[in-house]
Amino acid sequence: MTAEELAQAGFYPADWVPSGTTYTQGQLYVRMSATGSVRVFVPLDSADIEVSSGDLYNPDIHHRGPVPTLTELHRILKA
Repeated sequence: MTAEELAQAGFYPADWVPSGTTYTQGQLYVRMSATGSVRVFVPLDSADIEVSSGDLYNPDIHHRGPVPTLTELHRILKA
């Protein structure tokens, strides 16, 4: 996933990530909605992204693995 693709899906880069999370070696993106937030973490050293929600320190992980297309990301987000 590229930053442009994530922007098309409504995600914005997080401008600050607290220490003590697993989101330090890559880029964290966030999408806010009326029902809460969803995060996508793109690690520096892997093609496997993480889609999560909930607490930053103990996230609810919805997907961990490759997401080759926006269609696939939308499918994961609807699950």
